[in-house]
Amino acid sequence: MIRYAKAVLVLLLTAVICCGGASAGTVENLNVTYQLGGTYINAEAVAPADGGGFFLGMANSSGAVLLKTDAAGKEIWRSSLPGDDVRTLIALDDGGAVLTTIVRTVDGSEETGYTFGGDTYLVRTDKSGSILWQQKLPGIGAGDIAVSGNVIHFAGWFWESNTGFTQTYLLSTGAPGNDQIRLGNETVSMIPLAMLLEDDGTLVLTGGTTSYLTEESAYAWIAKVRGGVVQSQSIIRTGSADPMYGAGACGYAITRAQDGGYLVVGSNPPFGVTWAGGLGWAAHITDTLTNAWVNELPGCYVPYAVVQFGDGYLIAGMDGYDDPVWLTLSVGGAITELEKISQNGKRAMFNDIASISAGSAALVGWVMMDSSAEGILLTLSDTGTPTAVPTGSAGTEWAGMWIAGAAVIILILAGAAYFLLIRKPEPEPVKKNSAKKGGKKN
Repeated sequence: MIRYAKAVLVLLLTAVICCGGASAGTVENLNVTYQLGGTYINAEAVAPADGGGFFLGMANSSGAVLLKTDAAGKEIWRSSLPGDDVRTLIALDDGGAVLTTIVRTVDGSEETGYTFGGDTYLVRTDKSGSILWQQKLPGIGAGDIAVSGNVIHFAGWFWESNTGFTQTYLLSTGAPGNDQIRLGNETVSMIPLAMLLEDDGTLVLTGGTTSYLTEESAYAWIAKVRGGVVQSQSIIRTGSADPMYGAGACGYAITRAQDGGYLVVGSNPPFGVTWAGGLGWAAHITDTLTNAWVNELPGCYVPYAVVQFGDGYLIAGMDGYDDPVWLTLSVGGAITELEKISQNGKRAMFNDIASISAGSAALVGWVMMDSSAEGILLTLSDTGTPTAVPTGSAGTEWAGMWIAGAAVIILILAGAAYFLLIRKPEPEPVKKNSAKKGGKKN
């Protein structure tokens, strides 16, 4: 009987190990904070650099800064940039970088509402951080950039009209090309906030419909532009049923989907005010720009960035209580992990993600450590994608977990019944005793 009890224990231990293996997930490898002087420091953009290090686009009270680190996050050098904040950052093959920085102006008051304005700078640096050239784009808001060969693709908008556009620049000089295309029309604005570049030169853009803080973005959209012509476009999401977060929607980041098409993440408020709250969502868009699915992201009100990660996706932003949050998403759109860094009521957020490899990524943002904000760099690695719960409502996901748990219990009971009731025990072998009493074996 003891032998069979041991066998049952082995079954139970195996089940526990199997369940633990299914929940294996993401590991934090690096967590570094930065204080560069001034009253605050915000890490706003990140890209892998040569030697396993990182480029960090940062900002403090003195303006925009480009920081290069080694693989451990230790600063190698820093370089001052024009502008107040870093909007986007791309590492180049020659060891340098291309960035967009912004000078943002704010008009209005709390009673009348605030509106943004400002200029954008397009900047190229060499591998030591020295600025090779910079180009000011007056009255322009910066959405995103992509680099192909000797061409920089830029997506932005005119602050005064909310009219979006794309424009190319030469990598060597920054001199603008002449293939500018406007997005939207006289009645509908289109503000491009994120972009990716396909191998055939097609630009895939996503965004919203306003940059004004006093308005709601009418809808989140996605569009394909090639050769200066809009090939196709469609609406991803028109808003939320919850009046607390407004009826708008705005696409904030885009990556290629694991199973084809695109994965877009966004929130409800217009550009620039998502720190006030929102309702995060993720959408799988097909190659023909139709919605495969759109799921809300409970616990992540503002998803600022997304990358492929392991067998799914990694999303980073903040929750509705001003805590930075990251989460992993299955291919089917189910949240498999969610990690929140509590700041005890003090504001903080993640701003950007960069892929390091298929199973690792770097996140940057800022946190309130003491009396002022500090920049933060995290690296995460995927050690085994958790079991993906079915796409759908929270009730459906819990149902899937109960079914899986019931299946494990049934297997355990079946194994126990086999050992205790069905399987016939083997006869015990006769043991010999070397000690003899009265000439008989004991």
